[in-house]
Amino acid sequence: MPDLSRIDPLSTRRWAVVLPALVLPFCAALFYAVLLPGTVFGNVFYTGIKIWLVLWPLVATGWILREKFVDRSREKRHGASLGPGLVFGFLVLGLLVFLVKATPLGGVVDENSGRIAGFIEDLGVEEHYLLFAVFLSFLHAFMEEWYWRWFVFGQARKVMPVAVAHLVAGVGFASHHVVIVSQFFPMGWALFLGFCVATGGVVWSWLYQRYNSLLGAWASHMIIDLGIMWVGWIVLRG
Repeated sequence: MPDLSRIDPLSTRRWAVVLPALVLPFCAALFYAVLLPGTVFGNVFYTGIKIWLVLWPLVATGWILREKFVDRSREKRHGASLGPGLVFGFLVLGLLVFLVKATPLGGVVDENSGRIAGFIEDLGVEEHYLLFAVFLSFLHAFMEEWYWRWFVFGQARKVMPVAVAHLVAGVGFASHHVVIVSQFFPMGWALFLGFCVATGGVVWSWLYQRYNSLLGAWASHMIIDLGIMWVGWIVLRG
């Protein structure tokens, strides 16, 4: 029989809060993007998972783990994180423009523009797209950094090697994006773009680990999301 006296209750609680954090965004995407798109219930799942991104780290950290929200054991190097974050963000933005303008991905976007526009319409944001783009690129980008880097990676690195935590958090971050993108791109492209998202997630968690700050990752995330919103705007305008 296993020696139960050696089981660390705190580690068990960390696993209990990290595992649903990794899985639920993926499950919610299945409902609002695949099973119930454009329905009231589908949009409830979309809104609900956004609320979850904010509340679960608060509940898990403050109530279940009973830990402080601010780590004062290391210096927070906000300014130092900003430069690498901006460089990475603009590099990815340039790559996105190149892929859309000069590779077969541009043709794939054109061929599936109706599906992309339909997904935007199903979310009910077509008439307020610019406002939605601002929300997604600024506030939502911070929500995802708070959730995936500060909380998921931050807790995962305490129960597994840091390199593995980078990978696990990156794959978790990419999983719901693959579900969404697969609804209007062929699966091969969806997996490729999901790999790109996972790579971005690893870079952002590395920035967080190195500088103990979300600022650089958030700035980088904002730039890239603005680029993605630009693609959506082109599609909506035909």
